[in-house]
Amino acid sequence: MKMPLTQDFVIEKLNINERPSYSPNGKIVMEPNEGRKPYIVFDSDQKAPVGFGVKVGATKKTYIVQRRVSVSSELRKNSAEAPPEVLKTTVGDVRNFKSIAEARDKARSMAAIMESTKRNPREIEREKDAGQMSLGEAFSLYREALVKRPKPATANTLDTLDKAIAKFKDWAKTRIVDLRPEAILHRFDEIAVKTRTSAEQTFRWASAAINHAIEWERAMAQSANRPALLTYNPFTILGVQKRYRSRAQLEAEYKKKGVRNPLSPRDTLGRFFDALLGRRDENRTGCDYLIVTTLWGTRKSEAAALIWRDLLTEEESHVLPWVCLETRRVFFPDTKNRSQHELPIADGVFKLLRMRRDLQLLEEFETPAMPNKRLNPRRRYFVFPARSKFSKTGHYSDAKSLLGYICQDAEIKRLTMHDLRRTLGRVAEERTSYAAVKRLLNHRVNTDPTTRYTEVEWERLKEIEQEIEAFMLATSPKLYNLLLAGGPRAPMLEEAESSAAQRASAIAAAGAQSAFAQ
Repeated sequence: MKMPLTQDFVIEKLNINERPSYSPNGKIVMEPNEGRKPYIVFDSDQKAPVGFGVKVGATKKTYIVQRRVSVSSELRKNSAEAPPEVLKTTVGDVRNFKSIAEARDKARSMAAIMESTKRNPREIEREKDAGQMSLGEAFSLYREALVKRPKPATANTLDTLDKAIAKFKDWAKTRIVDLRPEAILHRFDEIAVKTRTSAEQTFRWASAAINHAIEWERAMAQSANRPALLTYNPFTILGVQKRYRSRAQLEAEYKKKGVRNPLSPRDTLGRFFDALLGRRDENRTGCDYLIVTTLWGTRKSEAAALIWRDLLTEEESHVLPWVCLETRRVFFPDTKNRSQHELPIADGVFKLLRMRRDLQLLEEFETPAMPNKRLNPRRRYFVFPARSKFSKTGHYSDAKSLLGYICQDAEIKRLTMHDLRRTLGRVAEERTSYAAVKRLLNHRVNTDPTTRYTEVEWERLKEIEQEIEAFMLATSPKLYNLLLAGGPRAPMLEEAESSAAQRASAIAAAGAQSAFAQ
């Protein structure tokens, strides 16, 4: 569509709901824009450069210019780098121009660049700006890449990045090339004095953002056959000056501060399970959740949101976490490392989940006769439902206070939810292969091509899962008897003096009599 454009017409008349057209008598009329699709109106005014117009979108109107460039047919045929026949570029937001004449002048200049360089002027402008990129611009470019990649960064990741960006607010407009090593070291030390972990995380984010900007500029330079204008990351000075703690230093600090405390099968694990059983009557959902989390080694948010598979549609089963009692599988669609995770359900957890399902079905049957307005109406949906209907998620979500009581009862000094995951890791490392440990904990597999040949097969994984579960439950004869004893499996003595030999026998029997083998 072509017609004479004026600034008033563009601002006041053009919108996404209507598009201009000519009536039979030659007058401009506005007609409904079916589907509210963006459209372009080219300027037919004699003062306008060829290809100048306005693009009308859902949220803004933008002046554009396009120009057919003259490239020989031979060049187009033989060169992969030959530009397209028509180049189109943005002149600017309509609101940024005082008059349409100003927009036409800028479009005319940009069209001249197109004809002389056979390239988009915006690309040329970005190349000139690459060497002038600020830290804030590098952060923005990096954040955009995280959001637009095939598997977008999680909300937690973006939240952590945003906190790092906020700490560099006063450096946002500082060019990367102007960031001095002394200033970076001084800023790092200032933050590290108070919170070293925060300092390391914050400055690693900044370094990652600049590395991304360097790679982006390198690709642009290669495409344009020119030298890269941004080549050095000033934050590398932190590595040169050994400001980041090594793995050995971190482990030493964790041990000194008591930050990482996986339960020990020799003493604390059994006391922990016994304390859970002691609290189970008053908080069955919370205690069951902690038992399952410990035996599976899942992250704190993973098991909490589990849903019964038979209550999901086929489509929902691909995007929501579920438990299937029929196939004895648990599925997590989107874990911390952005991969799917699936595990077999060993006998002890299977019995626990089956008891939970029976209890929920009984509650559902009795609820009409004894209504409770405060109960969560979605209780039957989640494996570990929240009790209150005011819960934002609908499922159990915070075991912190319960964990505190359990620690008091079990005389355990300090314990976090992630320590329960570390407990499974510690036990698994002692009883199975490295590949199996990675599979159980859903750790990211490295790029070693041999890993594909050592991938744990599902049947073997069942055996490993059952053996580890039996070993852990045997540290608490009471819990072992509740979840595993029965039939060919002899119950364990519940006295504290129960022998190691009996525990070993129970573990062997648990593995041999697993329902997996039936």
